[in-house]
Amino acid sequence: MSDRDTEPWYRYFWPWFIIALLGSAVTASLYTVYLAVSTAEPVLTTSDSHSNEP
Repeated sequence: MSDRDTEPWYRYFWPWFIIALLGSAVTASLYTVYLAVSTAEPVLTTSDSHSNEP
C-alpha cells in the first residue's frame, strides 16, 4: 500500500484559500455596484454648466 493522504478536500488549506479569494472578489464587486447605484451623479443641463462663469 502507498502512503497517500486520504483526507477530504475540506481539510486542506488551499481550497479554502481559493474560495476566500473568489468570495472576496464577489463581495467587492457587489459593493462597487451598490456604490455606483446609491451615489449617482446628477445630470447637468446646459444652463447649469455655465452658471459659474463671471
